Amino acid sequence: MYMYNRVLGFVLLEDVPFEHILTRVAEAFQINLSYEDYKGRYIAKAYLPGYHLEVVDRVDRLSEILCDEYHVLHIRIDSDDYFNCAFEQQIKQILKNGNIRWQRHVWAPYPLPEKCL
Repeated sequence: MYMYNRVLGFVLLEDVPFEHILTRVAEAFQINLSYEDYKGRYIAKAYLPGYHLEVVDRVDRLSEILCDEYHVLHIRIDSDDYFNCAFEQQIKQILKNGNIRWQRHVWAPYPLPEKCL
């Protein structure tokens, strides 16, 4: 159950097909990722201890107007135990070790109560 519904979102800079970004994310997080079409957009999900991640395709198959410029990675946490700089840095390190480039990130619906380096 996701009581807190906090999400750490990353805009990925990888200019590759969705299947390629899934392979890279799966290798970085050491998980298996499968995807399904959700209202015209491919979304892959994986459940890990304490959080789950979603990779959202930039292409919307319903309309070119709805397409995005970048793929997005969402990390949904299960509790406020993960709502901190240490967890954010852990995810950033996984992305760095997996050579997954990202442009920006944001916590939603609220920013962290402290500044991270």
